[in-house]
Amino acid sequence: MNTKTYLVPDMSCAHCKARIEKEVTGLKGVEAADALVESKVLTVQFNDQVVDSAAIEAAVAEAGYTANPQ
Repeated sequence: MNTKTYLVPDMSCAHCKARIEKEVTGLKGVEAADALVESKVLTVQFNDQVVDSAAIEAAVAEAGYTANPQ
């Protein structure tokens, strides 16, 4: 299991947090996603044999936000 963090600069509220977490946790291979509005950081635990960082970034984009790997 891998853990990766992303800066999501346009995340600003609880609605943003919920939307991002829903999209990312919907990916096969993602174990958990935790978005922190205050620090604008998304932490994702995932199986890198099933999903990769590009897919996670695409899921965040699908939610309407930008994810920059840390």
